[in-house]
Amino acid sequence: MPSRWLPHRSLILSSCATILAMASAVGVAPAAVDPAETLLAGLHPDYAAYVRAVRPIASPSTPSESSVYMALVRPAAADPARRESAPFAGPGARNDVLYDPAVLNGGRSTGWVLLLLDHEYFHARHLAGATDMPLPLKSGAEVERHFLEAAAWGYTVSEARAGHYPGLREDEFREALDRYGDHYRALRELTQADAPRLWTTLSDPLRGAIAAVRTAGSVPPAAPAHPSAPGRSPATP
Repeated sequence: MPSRWLPHRSLILSSCATILAMASAVGVAPAAVDPAETLLAGLHPDYAAYVRAVRPIASPSTPSESSVYMALVRPAAADPARRESAPFAGPGARNDVLYDPAVLNGGRSTGWVLLLLDHEYFHARHLAGATDMPLPLKSGAEVERHFLEAAAWGYTVSEARAGHYPGLREDEFREALDRYGDHYRALRELTQADAPRLWTTLSDPLRGAIAAVRTAGSVPPAAPAHPSAPGRSPATP
């Protein structure tokens, strides 16, 4: 789950410069307010239909041993680990993407940053009902979390195989594939024996279409969306 630290201002500014250089490298004009948002806009010009804002994690509140690259949270939420930060789900839902400036300023490739942004974009579309994957609300927080993550990692694996993340290294591709496998196996352990019908419903689109997890047309806005998986927000990893 998310790391608990307060990034120094200089780290955020350095990360912004890094992302702007990445955007220039892949031919994206820096039109968006946040530099990471510039990259996301280059990947998906329609991102604003599902993502309200892209922001660096600013002031987490509690220490944690684990870390997070990026996370989808409800609008204006600041801490991905808090129950009240869980993103909204349902037609018309729009959520925020939080990112760790450190991962954008480290030794990862441009392709990895693009993959992570696309991962959160898929989460946002999925929760808004704008993909061809089911949305297993009310199936239990852990079942939902592992399914959402398996779907998002499956999507990014298929996009990586199609060459949509320039500069992605082989070890980074393998990490994405491993994370897909981890969530798929966790979902199987939770459902296959105790809820075989649910397992079949959730596993078939993952198992049969990892290379064809695709987004569908947008869903018309509807009023008020519902929280997804209380207590856990979809996060990377």
